[in-house]
Amino acid sequence: MVDAKSIKDSVSKKINNARSRISSQLPAHKHCRICGIDIKVTSEDRVCKSAECSTAYDKRGKNDRMMRIMFFVFVLIFFAPILLRAIGFW
Repeated sequence: MVDAKSIKDSVSKKINNARSRISSQLPAHKHCRICGIDIKVTSEDRVCKSAECSTAYDKRGKNDRMMRIMFFVFVLIFFAPILLRAIGFW
């Protein structure tokens, strides 16, 4: 019979050895949210220094804010009649 536990342990040891070899060779870094290139760990925004990435990041931020506002308005429009009926105003 095959001992599944010993096979599982040997595979996990080999995976851990490979991970430790890879992580020892790579320096710590982050990736740009727009283009994906490596950037420094100490950078506050996760965007590289290129103008296209910074404008795309700003546009994405504005779009996210607008979507949050629109979601809030939708929820308010949807639940306002329910709440008004429950209170007795309508």
